[in-house]
Amino acid sequence: MAYPLCLLAFTHLSSVEAVQGNDTSTGRRDGWVSQPDGRGTFDILWSCIFTIFLCTWVSLHLNVPAMQETYRHQFSRKLRWMLQAIMAPEFVLAFATGQKVEANRSVEEFKDLDLPAGSEKWSVRHGFYANMGGFVLQPSDWTAFPINSKQLHWLLQRGHVDYPALTAKEVWDKSKADGFQKSLTCLQTGWFIIQIIGRAIQHLPITTLEITTLSFVLCTLVMFTQWANKPLDVESPTILTPNKSIAQILVDAGSAASQPYRQTPLDFIDDQSPSWLTEVQPHLQFRTGPRMRPLPRLTNDRFPVIGAGPDAVFLFLFTMGYCGLHFVAWDFSFPTPLERDLWRSASIAIGACAFTFWCCETYQDGHRLGRWERWYAKLFHNDKDGRINTMEKERRNRRFIPVWEVIVMTPVTVVYTIARTYIVIEVFLSQRSLPVGAFQSVQWSEFVPHF
Repeated sequence: MAYPLCLLAFTHLSSVEAVQGNDTSTGRRDGWVSQPDGRGTFDILWSCIFTIFLCTWVSLHLNVPAMQETYRHQFSRKLRWMLQAIMAPEFVLAFATGQKVEANRSVEEFKDLDLPAGSEKWSVRHGFYANMGGFVLQPSDWTAFPINSKQLHWLLQRGHVDYPALTAKEVWDKSKADGFQKSLTCLQTGWFIIQIIGRAIQHLPITTLEITTLSFVLCTLVMFTQWANKPLDVESPTILTPNKSIAQILVDAGSAASQPYRQTPLDFIDDQSPSWLTEVQPHLQFRTGPRMRPLPRLTNDRFPVIGAGPDAVFLFLFTMGYCGLHFVAWDFSFPTPLERDLWRSASIAIGACAFTFWCCETYQDGHRLGRWERWYAKLFHNDKDGRINTMEKERRNRRFIPVWEVIVMTPVTVVYTIARTYIVIEVFLSQRSLPVGAFQSVQWSEFVPHF
């Protein structure tokens, strides 16, 4: 008795699927689609979600955590940055590019030091390691705190610490880079790109989820190149012991160190600004970053000061290209006309917001580095501005985020967040109704020469 009933129920469900899920007259298939001969809904979702996870988790190279920090705090921080990478991968790429530029700058700065005999020259890996909090200063009269490359360079110039006996290979040995994870990420992203190219050549429909995943893949590949020399998941920093107390070092520094510090006692050299956690959030009357002073770790969100070199031009072009990738889906088939119009509006908003952000940040970045004053002096031969102490001017201009930038960037950030949130939600909602061709697999045999 039970068997005929089950057979009848299965026959009924199959007929419903044929009516509701396989409406080829409209060129779409609604609902969940299995994979009998081609690919199904699960195949599309699994391939994209797995690729996005690899791109946003494995590619992250965060700074050294605070000493004695629990694994739970480290995991939650990486999880937050993974969500940040999902919502705005181009901004995470900007941080990576800025860190690479700072590491290269440190190499130039360290060239003027007289190194001890047998010491290895300062390299980009050393720069990354220092700027991620790899060196911790342990004075006799103060709590230990991390120092970056600029602060270390200042201390070395004045003989307050010994040159670190740490080779580039030893720096890399501290990295927890998992060859299997990176190989898996490269294989998965490479295969995903090949799949997209194959579908484009054979004129098979590509879903919005796949287009969005492709944007993550491209950002990840560039992030890997920018962070190629940055150690991954370093947990134990290198301790440096100064030959003077912090009080003596501050006295020797003179009037430059007369102001109370906000982050570490060496703020007069570099105060780790501008940063979201240490500057923007306090102005907004909330804070989730490290509250201890001196800072127990260097934050990951220091705004990149990239300058006007090739890295800045490349990042701008890549960011605009990333935003433009969403326009590829302009004429895609969406479940409803409203969703198509919202996608188009969100694509325009993301591109416009990114361009506005670049204009504002480039202008303010010029003030932080004193670029506009130097250019003005060169154009108009004004020696007065040329006599301004560049380091002090940079410190003054970077001390606070200017009011005008907050006023402009607040609505830009809100619009960008809304548009990006819609994109992230829509790529999954659109899976409920896709063109029939979206479930056809690439016929790889057509790419093989045959007679």
